[in-house]
Amino acid sequence: MAKIRPQRGIRRIGLRAAKIPAIAILMETSRAFGRGVIQGIGNYARAHGPWNLHVVPGDVDQRLPPTEMWHVDAAIGRISSRQIRSDLRRRRIPVVCIDPISSCGPYSVQSNQAMVCQLAFEHLRDRGFRRFAFCGFNTHWGVQRREYFERHVRTAGLAFHNFELEDHCEKTLERQLADWLLSLSKPVGLMAQDDLLAHEAINICRFVGVRVPEDIGIIGVDNDELICELSSPTLSSVALNCERIGFEAAKVLDNILTGQKRCPIEVQIEPIKVVLRQSTDSVGIDDPVVAAAMRSIREHVDQAISVTELSRQLFVSRRSLEMRFEKILGRPPHEEIMRCRMARARELLIGTDMKLTAISIAAGFSSVRFMHRAFQQRLKQTPGEFRTTNRPVAG
Repeated sequence: MAKIRPQRGIRRIGLRAAKIPAIAILMETSRAFGRGVIQGIGNYARAHGPWNLHVVPGDVDQRLPPTEMWHVDAAIGRISSRQIRSDLRRRRIPVVCIDPISSCGPYSVQSNQAMVCQLAFEHLRDRGFRRFAFCGFNTHWGVQRREYFERHVRTAGLAFHNFELEDHCEKTLERQLADWLLSLSKPVGLMAQDDLLAHEAINICRFVGVRVPEDIGIIGVDNDELICELSSPTLSSVALNCERIGFEAAKVLDNILTGQKRCPIEVQIEPIKVVLRQSTDSVGIDDPVVAAAMRSIREHVDQAISVTELSRQLFVSRRSLEMRFEKILGRPPHEEIMRCRMARARELLIGTDMKLTAISIAAGFSSVRFMHRAFQQRLKQTPGEFRTTNRPVAG
């Protein structure tokens, strides 16, 4: 009897199935940032996989799966341990780092830390603070955020203070932090490297009798809703685009595995916005005209308000209003109007499916063309490019 041969073009199921890549995700599951990144990786895998994903529940200290159980083809994550870095190199596993560390390889995807710190600084400054402080540790992202935050403060010609932990000190971390918070000239706007440290700072302020936000306005990073809402007062925070970070990291890794050309070495993802809560919910601008103008700009950002109309509402001359803004904020009122419009447009582009025409109206631009020009001038991107690059991607 003649053998029946499979027809050309028909796959012989079960004989030589395509290999499914095994990906180790070295991210913490104990924090909102890590869970968001993992969600983004899962979204990519569902759309472009299949992938076998290996996740170890836990905190920042991660580990690779055992070799006798898993053959890992690639990894994504925070690579904080020397042992893991050594294992990755020894096993020749390609890596996309969520925090760029050169010894783990060239590829990284992370938040745009300069923009994270700019949002935090501008938020605190807009609440009326003229002195600023940063609280962080000697982690990669802690050092990065401190440097960018200090740069924004110094560029504006304002006072900056930094918390420096003394490693060989008899005092506990909490006591060192308490002494430093008490020593700061007040009122002061404080950025912490993340929500956990900001939450700790709020607790210490309450213990030593420092008022939040009247004496110290405190803002964190990550917008971990559990931590932010547990704080008393509740914690303002910079919301990061975690799912987009995970999605883009998985995309870069896929390009590496499939040998795609022009694989990007470093990808930076814009943060979404500052989520205002009680820890910064005060306006401390001494000049009542500037305070009222700031409030009016924020509340009517969707209206095509001009500096002339603003000065008319406040019963001051345009020149007087401009001089007051320069003295208090270091920039003219028309720049503040444009900054608020850009912030609103960025938020809507990332967080909604609204069309560009509707977004330009909601952000107070007179037309899509003017919004397009503003994005090109300030971000070197069109609004459409900004949305494509930064919005979360669903699975």
